[in-house]
Amino acid sequence: MKSTSVCAVRVIVFLLMRSYLAPSISFGIILHPDGEPNLAVWTDRPDVNVVGRWGSNASCVAVSSNCIITTRHQGGGIGTSVYFGGIQYSVQEVWNEPGAGGTGDLRVCRIQRTAGGSTNLADYVSPYTNTDEQSELCVIGGYGKGRGADVLSGITVIGYEWLGGNNQTQRWGQNKIESTGTGSSPGYISDVIVADFDAPDTHGSSGAQDYEATLALWDSGGGWFIDDGGEWKVAGLSRGVPDHNEQSWFGDGLDAVRVSSYATWIADTIVERVPADLTLNDWVDSEDFAILARHWRSADCNSANNWCDGADFEPSDGSVDFNDLDVMVNWWLCGYDCF
Repeated sequence: MKSTSVCAVRVIVFLLMRSYLAPSISFGIILHPDGEPNLAVWTDRPDVNVVGRWGSNASCVAVSSNCIITTRHQGGGIGTSVYFGGIQYSVQEVWNEPGAGGTGDLRVCRIQRTAGGSTNLADYVSPYTNTDEQSELCVIGGYGKGRGADVLSGITVIGYEWLGGNNQTQRWGQNKIESTGTGSSPGYISDVIVADFDAPDTHGSSGAQDYEATLALWDSGGGWFIDDGGEWKVAGLSRGVPDHNEQSWFGDGLDAVRVSSYATWIADTIVERVPADLTLNDWVDSEDFAILARHWRSADCNSANNWCDGADFEPSDGSVDFNDLDVMVNWWLCGYDCF
């Protein structure tokens, strides 16, 4: 029988040391006109399938075969549709950042195929655990808006407009992490990593990188990835960037929730969840059956009632029926010894 991974996250809060950076809530990947990567040629990056779409307004990152991480400020939750590799999934469980009042802009979600069957994402990344992010080159992926027309100050190009009408186009770029700190926005305080969007004529170790990128609308929750000894790991989740009336300006800062602050907690809380364990006691027994029986033949299961207290789980299609019962029977009186 196949196990199901479940995860959760917490945040550690510090003071923001970069006073110039006052980002609004994050938003797309904007690149310079001569810096658009050809993904068929540019292979020094993570697999494109590790970054997914969160609903219609954000991005997310796969961290196990059935767990994703994303930011919280874009809303949504249980029942939200997410998409990886063109396949639709739905969010089944959500764990919000639990530390320091639970204000970190970060959550972990377990997802399930909307059409039924096991999730089993083939492509996912581990969290970055080192705290040496400063000066590291990172690859950024998301489903945000792209580059539009030049923004001019007189005859000088100072940035770009944002272009795009939905979050269905995946984009990739690079940047260099300049510092670490804490970013705040209404309702959230998050440990962050910080970069800046250098002008295209500032190439060099302290200037624009190949495929220099910044963020735009709908990139929230997308990944910042670092090559850790030949393995790509997620070091950040896109969170904040200044919004000049849907424009990116050269020199603007951008930031991401700093994943290394949560990496140990993630590792400690990844457990094997027994399918049909509705009481979350790592065992399928009469208590779980009582929940399923109470909701038997219910046809109004949704995110508002937690999918009938979890009884609508195989798949979460709005009703408690023989699909759910079949899984419970297969795992009856089973715990970790059945894996």
